[in-house]
Amino acid sequence: MNTITFFKSKKDAMKISHSLSITSKMPCKSYSLPSYACKVGSKMAKIKDSICSKCYASKGSYIWSTTINAMEKRLNSINDPLWIDAMIKLIGKDPYFRWHDSGDIQSIEHFDKICQIAKALPNTMFWIPTREYSIIKEYAKDHLIPKNLIIRLSAMFIDQRVTMPKTLQDIPNITISNVHSKDSLGFECKAYKHDNECKECRACWNSDIKEVSYKVH
Repeated sequence: MNTITFFKSKKDAMKISHSLSITSKMPCKSYSLPSYACKVGSKMAKIKDSICSKCYASKGSYIWSTTINAMEKRLNSINDPLWIDAMIKLIGKDPYFRWHDSGDIQSIEHFDKICQIAKALPNTMFWIPTREYSIIKEYAKDHLIPKNLIIRLSAMFIDQRVTMPKTLQDIPNITISNVHSKDSLGFECKAYKHDNECKECRACWNSDIKEVSYKVH
């Protein structure tokens, strides 16, 4: 089966995976899941002063009923045997894609599917921020992660740098994202200086930039 042409149209693919999400900041589409489904994040959200306790995906348009309904449909679709094919069709020839502007990796099986999508679309650069360090470590033991899938291990607390696990240090496309209140902890994201938009910057998709640091807001 040729996965790229399995679905005749994106409308057909959306019957399986639901729609992609569109955010005003980023130069590409994304795929959002409910923040309550974050395995690590939902625990961190209960810890005072953690980044997750101030999660942007727990307010604003993310809590509109239509948004929640869409995210829940996406979450439920992951286990569909045609989900990989549907996502390949929806992403198509887009040069950039972000996984999870809300939500996170659900399991090793879920991450493996994300890797399969990246392999099928070598001309697309994927970025996935995640706090599921253990899933990444477990997967990397026995699998190669596609070079066009840039993983950023996300910080747990403001002004506390992520420590790269030793077992992942030699994998070039596994990188870090921090959050700072004053001094940047790596390459500083400048989106806060221009209406919270990426503009021409693609640092998050660049494996040569080992640490991206976002100013807390």
